Amino acid sequence: MKYWLKLVFRVLLAFLIKPEFFYFSLLFLTMAFPYLFLKFLSYNVEFIFASKTLIVNGIEFEFVKACIATSAYYLLALLILTTKDIDLKKSIKMFLLGGLLIFVMNVLRVTLLIIVVKNFGINWFEAIHLTFWYVVSSVYVFLIWIFLIRFYKIKNIPVYTDIAYLINIISGKK
Repeated sequence: MKYWLKLVFRVLLAFLIKPEFFYFSLLFLTMAFPYLFLKFLSYNVEFIFASKTLIVNGIEFEFVKACIATSAYYLLALLILTTKDIDLKKSIKMFLLGGLLIFVMNVLRVTLLIIVVKNFGINWFEAIHLTFWYVVSSVYVFLIWIFLIRFYKIKNIPVYTDIAYLINIISGKK
């Protein structure tokens, strides 16, 4: 019975968590750290949280969901929640470590992109931004997941292990 309760809890939580949660939770920090780095590097920076904007030397940067990497945090949460036999304490540790790795890379990405647009122009910004968007971010989240499952010695596969377990129960093998 314990398995069933955990499964229901994990599935409900997976359905209840929305990407917007990560956006609103991390918007301020994701804006604040590039702001601080750019101030440290002597850029003229304004932080306007109400409009979700950083203004760097007169150029406005609006922070939308993609800037906060909401889908990366959401994917990480779903991978953890849909993996059988990860207890609550380990789940939280995995998410915090993985989330920290995503956060650090994202702050560096945002800061780099702002520096690029200021020093090299919009064409370089677009090229680097699209490369991060389509290639680097997906590979990075995949590598974080691989790191986490090895670090925490996770043997199960998200969704698949639960389905295989349920099929075995239904067929009478367990």
